[in-house]
Amino acid sequence: MKYKRSLSALALMASLGLSLSACGGSPSAAATSPNVESLAPSTPSPSASPEVKKSPRGNIIKALAQPATITDLTANKPLVTFTVNSIKANVPCTGPYPDPVENGHIVVLDVTIQTTPDLARTDGGYDSFDMNATMFKFVGANGTTFNGNLGTQAAYSCLPDEQQIGVNGKGVGPGEKVKGKIAIDVPATKGTLIFKSYLTSGSSGWEWAF
Repeated sequence: MKYKRSLSALALMASLGLSLSACGGSPSAAATSPNVESLAPSTPSPSASPEVKKSPRGNIIKALAQPATITDLTANKPLVTFTVNSIKANVPCTGPYPDPVENGHIVVLDVTIQTTPDLARTDGGYDSFDMNATMFKFVGANGTTFNGNLGTQAAYSCLPDEQQIGVNGKGVGPGEKVKGKIAIDVPATKGTLIFKSYLTSGSSGWEWAF
């Protein structure tokens, strides 16, 4: 999805406390969209936080149960904290009308998301946080990125709606905390999942090996 409305300056902040610089704007405007500029200060100080660990793909590497944070650097306020608690492969589907798996295997993420009231926008930007199967990429153990769609009908029908986060396009609004699951249709049971949020722009996201 491309930006259609202007956003405030947003950036990523790793759980170690290191902020990622960004600048706001829409793709059609003269100003650039929010974008990661650096992952560490150019001149480290004794009080600086440890450097954020990045993958060769430029994403922030997260361990399971390690929180990730999106922060509005203009106001210096956190907007969203989300945690992938676990990733389980070949989970039996319990939805009322499950469809056949298309890519090979269903993996299920157990996720916790908490937003702050500061996520509410008054400038026409996004005021909710989305996290669903279509927002992920899969990289195999051999380093090859899968070109197919991970958000297949099999993924969306695998679990009952009440267990799923992001089902039917419902995002997490300001000041909410939710816990649920995301089913993803992948070609292998081992690899890396990459997630990128609509609240940020640029090439960087987060990734989890499983």
